[in-house]
Amino acid sequence: MVKRIIPSANIQLTYPLYCCDFADPNRLVVAGGGGPGRNGVGNKITLLDTSDATQLSEIAELELSAHEDNVMSLAVVGPQKDKPTTTNILAGVNSSPADVSKGENKHLRALAIAQPGKSAKTGGVKISELARDALFVHKDKDTYQRILRLSPPHEGLKSSPRLGAAATGLSKQPQIVLFDVPSNNSPRCKTRGRLDLPVEAMDLDVIQTGPDTYQLAYCDDHEVFTVEVSKAEVSEPKRVFTIAPEEGETAKASFKSLRYLTPGFLVTVVNSPKSQGVALHGLRLPKDDEEEARVSIRAKLPKGVSKATSLAVRNLSPVASPSDKQDEAQFVIAVAGNDSSISLYTVEHKAAFGTDMLSDLAPFQVLKSVHPSSITNLSISTFEPPKGSSKSSSELCVKLASVSVGCSTVVHSIPIKKHVEKAKAGRPSKPSRFVVALKSKGESPATVITLVSAIFLIVLLVGQVLLEAKGISEPLLGARDYLPASWTAPLRKVPRIQEPSEDKKTTIENLLGGIDVQSSKQTIIKHDDLGAVGPDGLPALHVGVHDEEAHGPATTWENLEKKDQDLWRERLKKSGHWVEDMGENIFKGVLFGEIGGAIGNMVGEAL
Repeated sequence: MVKRIIPSANIQLTYPLYCCDFADPNRLVVAGGGGPGRNGVGNKITLLDTSDATQLSEIAELELSAHEDNVMSLAVVGPQKDKPTTTNILAGVNSSPADVSKGENKHLRALAIAQPGKSAKTGGVKISELARDALFVHKDKDTYQRILRLSPPHEGLKSSPRLGAAATGLSKQPQIVLFDVPSNNSPRCKTRGRLDLPVEAMDLDVIQTGPDTYQLAYCDDHEVFTVEVSKAEVSEPKRVFTIAPEEGETAKASFKSLRYLTPGFLVTVVNSPKSQGVALHGLRLPKDDEEEARVSIRAKLPKGVSKATSLAVRNLSPVASPSDKQDEAQFVIAVAGNDSSISLYTVEHKAAFGTDMLSDLAPFQVLKSVHPSSITNLSISTFEPPKGSSKSSSELCVKLASVSVGCSTVVHSIPIKKHVEKAKAGRPSKPSRFVVALKSKGESPATVITLVSAIFLIVLLVGQVLLEAKGISEPLLGARDYLPASWTAPLRKVPRIQEPSEDKKTTIENLLGGIDVQSSKQTIIKHDDLGAVGPDGLPALHVGVHDEEAHGPATTWENLEKKDQDLWRERLKKSGHWVEDMGENIFKGVLFGEIGGAIGNMVGEAL
């Protein structure tokens, strides 16, 4: 069978991209930038036309202040009720360093995409800022808005507000803030509550569970928590799941991302310790205070993926109201890996004997080398089942967007088809639904049994041949007569091979020794501006003669803050460039580039 190719389109912009979200299936919002400073890379929000499955084009762009930070988080609110051609969005953008140092950081921006008419694609479309808010109360100058998530909208529920959640990054006092998503009448955010955390949230998600009730789920490295939110109160966080070490191991795996499938199920991305692989876990959430969540289904990503960088999920049969029961449905799951691949899965939500369950978590395609550099964010467009016969089955699709620090955007169009289950005798027929048109590669139990049996037989045969070769066993196979003499020699000890000496390894001295530095110049050690990642999972190092115009600000080792010195030490130690026996005198007179913001976050996750 010929493998069906998922069509894709790409576009190269002029700035690093850190976030994306669909305004609708035919329009994608992407954002990022170079941050404050004189690096010449702007901070921008761009609206792209995704209606053509083979090419992307710019519709509109808003350039933000060069004195402020780049956009690090983004969420589309949706069209305004009284102006359906205007779409509201929220973005996380730190104020200028000067304002932040004064304790003023209005990090949450409300913006609008105004379109003159439904027929306009590029002419007259504008992106403009509506308001700014400061949700985080702690005045830590390193804090930025790393995560922004909104509860999904419901077609049958227009009156109650949606709930938003924002989480800090690089903060000494980590926090999650819950707020009502701004309405048409006021672009300002109304805070519902704040959670002060002992450690920063690795990821979070929000879902609506009733007319005005919600649930927040968030995870740190090893634990998952839930929080109940109502009009009257915000509950204390409840720990519902803890990762335990594998049998015989001491190191724990760590959570990277989580998303709600339904109010009863979460899907999580788990990075194995020592970058040994990635797994997807479906968690069944507890229904009462005494229980904990349980892993109901799991799958491993391909072996080439040692760490995950982003997660996106889409329900192909969403309920009209949060009070409605989720019927049988298929979810599309996309996971970005540190090798710039995207692994695509489907999982089925089913009901049997009055119990909801997840089944058939299986891959249907792996998109390899999607971007030339690290993937920073994924988004899957909404899917609304067509009404009437407006679209043929061949035109149905959901779109998967991915962006990278290398300024590239790629949109894949995943084909969707209508699925009608055959009615069983004596049972009512089930309603039709929509599923991915590509076949998932689920493992058959018969295939697994056959494979295990074959491996067991091969091991027995090889073992018998070895025993006969060494004269340990009776010659049942007569293998000794057909083997080379070297195979039948007695067992002997194999001499140890001496490992390379320490002075042959690439150390910080080797890196600095190859630089021809003029008497008036200093050497700089910094990370690659576009975030290229080395084989160790860390951003690539650049060592050279310092040029402030090209490299931006740099600081000598003696003047670095202690937390930045600690990060640099751990980073150089992880890549084998420095060990504690070398001491820190070797760093004197060397300039070090910035290790904060997005680069610092990448280094922290890799370490």
